[in-house]
Amino acid sequence: LKAAARSITHLGWGIDMVAADADIIDDEQAAKLPGEVWRPAADGSGTPLRVPKPGTLDDLMRKHKDFLNRLSGDGFRPVPPLSCFKVVNYRRATETAGKSWCAFSILKPDASGNRAFDTARRASHVAAWVRHATGEVCGKWPDVASFVHGHPVDNDKTQIKGEQADQRFQLMPLPTIEHRGELGLKVGSIRRVLIAAPSGCQEKIDFIRRRLPVQELVWDGQPIGLLNILPTNDWVLKQYTGSSTTWSTVTPVIWPGYDDRDAVKAEKLLRKAFVDAGISKELVAGIGPEDLEWRQVAFRAGPDLAKNYARPDKLTGSMYHVRVRFAHKVKGPLAIGAGRYRGFGLFAVDDD
Repeated sequence: LKAAARSITHLGWGIDMVAADADIIDDEQAAKLPGEVWRPAADGSGTPLRVPKPGTLDDLMRKHKDFLNRLSGDGFRPVPPLSCFKVVNYRRATETAGKSWCAFSILKPDASGNRAFDTARRASHVAAWVRHATGEVCGKWPDVASFVHGHPVDNDKTQIKGEQADQRFQLMPLPTIEHRGELGLKVGSIRRVLIAAPSGCQEKIDFIRRRLPVQELVWDGQPIGLLNILPTNDWVLKQYTGSSTTWSTVTPVIWPGYDDRDAVKAEKLLRKAFVDAGISKELVAGIGPEDLEWRQVAFRAGPDLAKNYARPDKLTGSMYHVRVRFAHKVKGPLAIGAGRYRGFGLFAVDDD
C-alpha cells in the first residue's frame, strides 16, 4: 500500500499534480487528522461513488490507450467510457443515517375529532396500543415478532439484544407542540404518533402506511382511538422530523444503566445512548461538555418533571430531560435511551 500510494503523481485528467503517502495509524491519531471522514453506507443512503473491482485497472489502461489513439488517419474515434467498476454509497461520518417513517393522527373511536392522551402518564401506553395495531396488520410477516415486537422468534418474554436490537420499528407518540403567545412554544398532550424504521426498510413503512389508517387502538378490549394518516407537512410533525443542531426532549431519556448520581458516569451513559441510537461516534465525540445538559426539569415549557413519567415495564435506569447541541445538523426523528422504542427519550427541534 505504501509503494502504491507513493507512486501516485497525478489525479483526474493528469493536470493535478499530487504527492501521496500511506501509513498505519491508531484511532487516536486518526481522530486528529484534518478533513472529513467518509464511510460506506450499507443502508443505501449517502452519495453513490465509483470504486474499483477486479478488471478496473485493465479497463483504465484500455481507456488510456484509446484516448492516446483517438486521432488517426481515419479521423476521430470516440473513447468508450469506463465500464468495469462498482458503485458504493458513502456518507460523511458526521451525517446520521436517515430513518424511514410514517405518521398518524389519533382520532376518537367514532372519528368525530382528535383524541388526546396525557404525555406523562400515557406515553408508553400509546406506544403499546399502536404496536398492537401494527402487529395485527403485519401478522403474516415472518419477522413480525422481532421487527414489530422486538422479541426473538422463539421467546416472547425477552427483548432482542446485540447487533439486531435496532432492526425493528420505533413507536414514537408525539406530544403536541403549540404556540402560546408570549410564552412561546409549549408541549401538550399526545395526539399523533410516528413509526420509524432503520434505513433500507422503506417497503415495511410503505406497507403499514397503507394498512394502519382506520385501525383501532384497543385497551382492555375496548376501542379508545382510531388511526388516521397524517400529512407530512403537518407543522407539529416537522418539529420532530426536521433538521437542527440543537434538540431537547419532550419525554425523558431512560439511561442505559445507572449513573449512581455521578456526573462523569452519567455523561458516559448519555453519550453511549446517542451512539446506540445510530448517531456516529465522530458526531457524538464532537459534542462538547457544555453542549450536553441533563436535569429533572425540562428544557422547554410543558413537559413534567422527569421523575413523574410512568416508565415502561422492566426499564429501571435513571430518567432525565436532555438538551444537546451537535456540531453538525442532525435530521429527525431522534429518540435515544432504553425506552426509545416505547415513546421515551424523544427529542424535538430546539432552535430557540
